[in-house]
Amino acid sequence: MLTITPALLLAASAFLRAQANPVASFNSDGQKFVKISVPPFPTDTSLKVIPDSAHPFVAPGPNDKRGPCPGLNTLANHGYLPHNGVASFEQLIEGVEEGYNMEHDLASALSALAILGRGNAYINLVSIGGVAEQVPPLPGKIDGPTAGGLAKHGRFEGDVSQTRHDIGEGDYQNFQDDLYDQFLTYVGRYGGDSAVTGNATVVTLPVLQEYKYHRFLSEQASDPNLQFSIARMIISYDEAAFVLNFFPNGTDNIIDTTILGSFFRNQTFPYNWHRRGEPGNFTFIQDAAAEILGAHPLVPGTNKNGVWTPDAPLNTGNTFTDVHFNIMQSLSSSLNDVTGDLKTNVETLLAALAKPFGVDPTKVRPSGTPGQ
Repeated sequence: MLTITPALLLAASAFLRAQANPVASFNSDGQKFVKISVPPFPTDTSLKVIPDSAHPFVAPGPNDKRGPCPGLNTLANHGYLPHNGVASFEQLIEGVEEGYNMEHDLASALSALAILGRGNAYINLVSIGGVAEQVPPLPGKIDGPTAGGLAKHGRFEGDVSQTRHDIGEGDYQNFQDDLYDQFLTYVGRYGGDSAVTGNATVVTLPVLQEYKYHRFLSEQASDPNLQFSIARMIISYDEAAFVLNFFPNGTDNIIDTTILGSFFRNQTFPYNWHRRGEPGNFTFIQDAAAEILGAHPLVPGTNKNGVWTPDAPLNTGNTFTDVHFNIMQSLSSSLNDVTGDLKTNVETLLAALAKPFGVDPTKVRPSGTPGQ
């Protein structure tokens, strides 16, 4: 008798997509075109145990790609993303939806940014870590000699991380114990109490408010080339909001230091952990990020020769449209010139990225330097 499992359903979904979107062609670089399509909304968005029995932890091997995002690394270690760390647009969406109950449009926007910024939209793949042989540069190398992967600085990865150094100061790609220890110090100072893990062991809003501000002040003082544009600033604070809202156990909405260490240090789902009971959407995360930032408001800017220089306001209408415009300033302008199959995929991704921002993707276009 056939047993229907979540793994079987995901495999069936991938098979049906492949049948519905057959490979159309090979390009002159020998790359095989894969049509991108936004997957349907998930049917199950309830509270449930993650991982299930079909997704045990398997440590990454020497050739598996892992990068700056502990959430994505954890998904890959449990097979909710391909274990080699190379994923498609659809796999990224389905992975974060299943693992963390991230709302569909938010998941689609972040996945689109990943493929557009650091992947290959022609073959529909991106590395969640560094350069991967499975992900060649775009046809004609129109955005530089490598696809980069999410670990490449800029566009996706950026300064003022919670547990990685700035690019100008050292290892900006891998987890740093010294920064995590600082994080724990702030939990000890501002955290809540738990009957299970003890006093000052629960990660709370004040913890993220004070620790993120500390990280900014530290990098502002020590990194003479700190870049903290409005897009990077909001995304950086979104990362803190993700920790506070996607990492807690869904049964009690608590994230203690045991759970924190499981995700950040071990990159595995905690024991008896449940994903949140309802999807976390774009507005929800932006509100949480604003609450974290609101304790110590910052002005986007750049260190120029060690002197903090505020950026000129973009004035596109509101903060969200400013952020989207700033993201477009980083994506390669060469994406505007593509044709045929690649153009079809690029436009699908640009539309998915623009949707939660409420922006018309035909009017606000990529304008960044290729290869940056």
